[in-house]
Amino acid sequence: MLRLRTFAFLTLLLPALLPVTGCARVCPAIGWNNSVTVALAGDTRNVAWVQLCTPEACSRAAERPIPQPVLPTATATPTGANGLGFPPGGGPAVHRIVVEKVGAATWRFSFDMDSPGSATVRALDAVGGTLAEEKVPLNWQRIGGTAECGGPSTAAPVTLAVNP
Repeated sequence: MLRLRTFAFLTLLLPALLPVTGCARVCPAIGWNNSVTVALAGDTRNVAWVQLCTPEACSRAAERPIPQPVLPTATATPTGANGLGFPPGGGPAVHRIVVEKVGAATWRFSFDMDSPGSATVRALDAVGGTLAEEKVPLNWQRIGGTAECGGPSTAAPVTLAVNP
């Protein structure tokens, strides 16, 4: 008897719930990386590393960077609720650019859910000197996800000419 009542209750409840859940669009709670590839052209013999900078951040400038101590800023308060000295929701924005050497003269740069409109690309020698530098526009195209929820994008490849 209890099973019959439960079945009857669910049968009546199901049509009432379908319109509510059928119209809602839920995006998965995930993140993604956007990427751009930089290829070098010309005399690359002295190139040790490639760096990419956006108006907000730069990738590392060497294959094995020297660790830098993280010091609080003068405006940070020691009682920040997030343990970083900043009030919740405050503090500097984090724009991380990950670099990976993927070929003899090719590097891939990844951005955490960020797609900057332009970047400055530098070819660096072993001591960090600039061998070539160019500001380039980045034109992004989504390669996954949906228009409603977003998803990973890739920018057209960038070629940086290095002259002797």
